[in-house]
Amino acid sequence: MLAVRTLRSGHFGCVLKQLNGKHISVPARLSSSVVEQVKNWETANERYFGPERDVKNFPHPAMLDQPKAVKFGFVPASWFDFLYPKTGFTGPYVLGAGLLATVMSKEIWVIDHGFADVIGFTGAFLFLVYKVGPGMAKFLEGKQQRIYEETYTKPIAKAKETFVDEIKECNDAIWSLEGQKYLFEAKKENVGLQLESAYRKRLNKVYTDVKSRLDYHVAVENTKRRFEQEHMVNWIVSSVVKSITPQQEKESIKKCIAELKTLAAA
Repeated sequence: MLAVRTLRSGHFGCVLKQLNGKHISVPARLSSSVVEQVKNWETANERYFGPERDVKNFPHPAMLDQPKAVKFGFVPASWFDFLYPKTGFTGPYVLGAGLLATVMSKEIWVIDHGFADVIGFTGAFLFLVYKVGPGMAKFLEGKQQRIYEETYTKPIAKAKETFVDEIKECNDAIWSLEGQKYLFEAKKENVGLQLESAYRKRLNKVYTDVKSRLDYHVAVENTKRRFEQEHMVNWIVSSVVKSITPQQEKESIKKCIAELKTLAAA
């Protein structure tokens, strides 16, 4: 991600341009840190728009959207506004007529046979200005507005949209990086649980192995004791049986029969 790389590097050495619907990275004129660029802009802004700037005597230049008002097609209206308070409403017109009469009487402006061409050219010019001029001005203004939108408005709007998306992406990257500490704690706790689980499994295995060995020894001892008991019982029984003679066996049988008869009679 461009935003993550930009945040991690701390430099904006390239700018984004949109070409055929795709964002491309174009090297900037200078590759400097953001802090340095902001500092340079603040310095320039303070010098150009600072409080020490004499805006009254040296105002900031501005291009007019519409030309200033004129009279008679070429005389600035500001001249008439300047003379109205001093000469009255008819003063500028009288001054103009007197100036025209002066230059003609002194033959500064000599009227010859070609003056008729001047009248015809002036009439045609005024006709075009007042009849064709408004339509032509509207057409040129519309074309200028379209050129202005294509050259400035739309690229600036697209650039703003692109930069807004980049800012959102940078904010998301910052938010994601801030969550890394919680993710690290969760991973650390997960590793601890895994180690605890492995420890308990090994402890259970040791317990099972030790119990198996102890059970084995207990079983061996029980088997040995049972074998000894059975051997002792068999040896005693066989010894007792061997010690009884046939005569003793007959007498014992007779005695038992007599006791049974006695018990039966009672």
